[in-house]
Amino acid sequence: MISISNTGFLMLYTIMLSTRASVPLFTRAFVWTSSAPLKKNVRGVVTTSLSGSAARRAKREMIQDRTFVSDTETSTGDDDDDDTHTKTSPQTGTLDWETFDFSDNPKWDERFKGNKAPTSKSDIDLETMAKQEAKHDARLKKELDEQLHALHSLDPDMVVKAVQALEPFVNEGRKERMDAVLTQRTQNCRFLFENPSNPSNVWACLRTIDSFGIQHVDVVIDSGKYKGKAAISQKRGMRTAMGSAQWLTLRNYLSTDNAVTDLKQKGYRILASDLNPNSKDIRDLDWTSDDRPICIVMGNEGNGITEQMRSMADETFTLPMCGFAESFNLSVATAITLAHLSAASKDGQGPIQSGDLDEHEFNCLRLKGLLNSISQPKVGPAVLLKEGIVLPEAIQWV
Repeated sequence: MISISNTGFLMLYTIMLSTRASVPLFTRAFVWTSSAPLKKNVRGVVTTSLSGSAARRAKREMIQDRTFVSDTETSTGDDDDDDTHTKTSPQTGTLDWETFDFSDNPKWDERFKGNKAPTSKSDIDLETMAKQEAKHDARLKKELDEQLHALHSLDPDMVVKAVQALEPFVNEGRKERMDAVLTQRTQNCRFLFENPSNPSNVWACLRTIDSFGIQHVDVVIDSGKYKGKAAISQKRGMRTAMGSAQWLTLRNYLSTDNAVTDLKQKGYRILASDLNPNSKDIRDLDWTSDDRPICIVMGNEGNGITEQMRSMADETFTLPMCGFAESFNLSVATAITLAHLSAASKDGQGPIQSGDLDEHEFNCLRLKGLLNSISQPKVGPAVLLKEGIVLPEAIQWV
């Protein structure tokens, strides 16, 4: 069986829009793996070579069509030796940034801790649950703010010294890969998600954003906008998704007003995806109409952006559609928007200006990457301690 992912859908979307595009919409190559011979228990997949190595692409060209069982159960393979082995369900495993299998039930994927389907009976009433969640949301915001402040406050010379101390403990291939990625990062364009409801969607969006070189992502989690136990339970998983995005710089806001006000004070032009009659076709947007950096806003999966966001945004846009469906899935809409941003960017011009991170932020991200690349978590801090370097506790490197 051939399985076509969201990326395959984007290929079709690209073809559909080709008559309007003055340049190829996607500047990165697609790998169509279904042409490979299909072995027993193997399925072809559609994927992109956005930034992966040849080895990773080869790995994705053929993936085993696994039958998932619980950790305590076993399944008998149909290989020649007929060995019995244990297989782990992706829904009960851990989140892996670089390779991620979507679960059979993404809406209630339990890898996003706390994201469990609510039962009919509950030991806690809705009002109490909402109040507790609001406190958790406020704590997440505080932790992220403290981490960012601690990161930006690091002495530049100390960061360089720490990087030099850690480099011998990371293999050359990993360092080259890290440098290749970080040198293409941009701060000229960022994304803001307003009250998203599905952690699997958010996780997919974050990984796609990473693939296009966007470094900064903001998320509005307004506790008052999440009504009912199901919505609140899913919101818990959002915190796990955000906490696991180790390669991105994330900021959490508790309200739309705070988010937009802060971003505008930083000089960002706010462009929100919205299905209203006054919205422009994304193909007609002038991404460089002024010198301000851009913040793209994506709304809630079901309700879109709020009225407040609509009134505060500098401009709204829509993604062209010609079918009966009214809107794209959030992760698909994010990928399509990124494709347009990428197509409008070339040679350091346009919304995605690769390599525009300042030197200190680049070095801090490299330090973070080196620490995360050492297999033994205690080795990195121990090496730094020998050099007289102690990182602030607020910085969660791993």
